[in-house]
Amino acid sequence: MAEPSDRLVSIGGLSEASGIAPATLRIWERRYARPVPVRLPSGHRRYTQDHVRWAKQVAEALSRGHKPSVVVRATNEELATLLAPAVVAAERPYGDLIALIRQHRGDQVIDLLDEECDRIGLRRLVTERVAPLVTAIGRAWANGALQIRHEHEASEHLETLLRRRRADVRPTATRPVVLLTTLPGEAHSLGVQMAACIATLEGAPVRVLGTSTPIEQIVAASKEMRADLVCLSVSLSSGGPDTDRRLAHLLRDLPSRMRLVVGGAGARGVRRGVRGVEYVETLEQLGELVADAVRRARRTSP
Repeated sequence: MAEPSDRLVSIGGLSEASGIAPATLRIWERRYARPVPVRLPSGHRRYTQDHVRWAKQVAEALSRGHKPSVVVRATNEELATLLAPAVVAAERPYGDLIALIRQHRGDQVIDLLDEECDRIGLRRLVTERVAPLVTAIGRAWANGALQIRHEHEASEHLETLLRRRRADVRPTATRPVVLLTTLPGEAHSLGVQMAACIATLEGAPVRVLGTSTPIEQIVAASKEMRADLVCLSVSLSSGGPDTDRRLAHLLRDLPSRMRLVVGGAGARGVRRGVRGVEYVETLEQLGELVADAVRRARRTSP
């Protein structure tokens, strides 16, 4: 039975629902013949709710490290098999929190995480609770258990918690100065806040510019703040060749002494990445990188 027209979405709507850039969806259609849009009598291309569910699952599989050439070609059964381990790992420990998020009871989620932070500390809260919870939220969003409104509200609550808890930590070093932001068009800020907590815990002074910062403004702020590490978070929705071009542009314009560090689900994926950019796969790797920079700065300080 044909889908009602009011449930069909444009490629922009499919992109917003899945986090996959429209240009990427068009490339997949040409290269892999998926997703195949519905043609309206007017000739306009539209996508069904099945396309939305498929795109969300593809986005999740890509964030798990699977290659587009495998994931996009996969049948629904094969895609479910690829995601099965992630579903178990992500959803089982966080089912109660996901239920609270679905009920718009994010304040209770934060109360529970606040108690956890008092018990295990901010570092473990970020790496062992918040980061896996974000994965679980993404998984629930991909399978339709949560909607974008739930994800947005949960992210706002989690960012507020991380900002408040980070404010209680004082830097123990004067260098390296760590600047954190995202490239233009990247609106996901939770990765920035998690990274800011980890860098602060390593003793470094941290400067957060927020999200979607023009490249010339990143360069200007880096110079004004005398940053040593310029760290960018790239989500799956914005990662791709265009991101690589922007990173190459930014690296070219930054002073040579500054290190450009990039992390997040869309940072590199299966791409080679940009020569000269330092990529981190996990928050723990970022912590090690910052800690090493702090030790080096202390050895060379007068």
